[in-house]
Amino acid sequence: MRMQHVLSLTCCLLIFVPVSQAQQNPFQGFDFGKFKFDPKIPFQVDDLSDQFMIQLLGKPGVDQKELQGIQVSIADERKVGEHQFQMYRRYLDSQQVKLVSQGRDVVYLRQLVARLQPLMQNARRYPQIQVYVANASTTDARAFPGGRVVVFRGLLNFVENEAALVGLLGHELSHIDRQHQLEQLKNARLAETKLKNPTVNVNKFFHVGQLMMKSFMTPFGFKQEQQADLDGARWCFQLGYDPLEMAQVFRRLHEQDRNRQAPLPGFLRSHPYHIDRFRAIQDERIRRVKANPEKELVIGRGHLKRRQPSPR
Repeated sequence: MRMQHVLSLTCCLLIFVPVSQAQQNPFQGFDFGKFKFDPKIPFQVDDLSDQFMIQLLGKPGVDQKELQGIQVSIADERKVGEHQFQMYRRYLDSQQVKLVSQGRDVVYLRQLVARLQPLMQNARRYPQIQVYVANASTTDARAFPGGRVVVFRGLLNFVENEAALVGLLGHELSHIDRQHQLEQLKNARLAETKLKNPTVNVNKFFHVGQLMMKSFMTPFGFKQEQQADLDGARWCFQLGYDPLEMAQVFRRLHEQDRNRQAPLPGFLRSHPYHIDRFRAIQDERIRRVKANPEKELVIGRGHLKRRQPSPR
């Protein structure tokens, strides 16, 4: 769940660029003119126009029904997830951010994830979700194919109660459940199917650079984030927590980042604006409360503080 609107051009520009070439100069031959890049955040772009991007990349359009028909085995998914996770770990190491898999916070998060996991549509595919805590103040969390979740300590400090945390964890599990991270691989396999070439295997996929070039910077799209938000709110409510607390996280982020929202065109933003996410989750909560007016909802401020899950 990225809390910044950072755009990675990796997936668009480097689909068929060999890794060795891409690492040397991924933008060779492209004239970006006035567009600015932050060398500390690879492939970040500000102030892009719709017309420029359409000319550069073509109009977006993938047949979702065809894409859904492309199957990825759990073995291949785990290979993709391991690759992404190790790459992300190296990135964190370069930022001197330590990942931990033990301790009170990890145990607490595992307990909450264990409550959410049975609600996943593909729960049997992901019987165990591995949980890590990143020791950094960033307000962020990440999901990886195959069943890994990284939660930053900054997020644990930013949320104010267990209900909000459960909703955000549900958001991350939704990305895994809906296989959002596998769309790049599915797109590649779909393209080769249409070209009547052999199926893309995972090793070949890595070789052409689709995942190699820091795809973890913006792993999901706008609609995927909306789906994950609603799944998180729905699962939160099903477990007896108040999804409004999840919505309030995005309201507070909106207030915090009011003057830092990048003015990107809609189809280029990796995430909806914080205030739009607040409203969408709030609306979902209103619908569910109206359908279940007698349901008691937990907030759990003390439970978060004590790192002890609230009783259900």
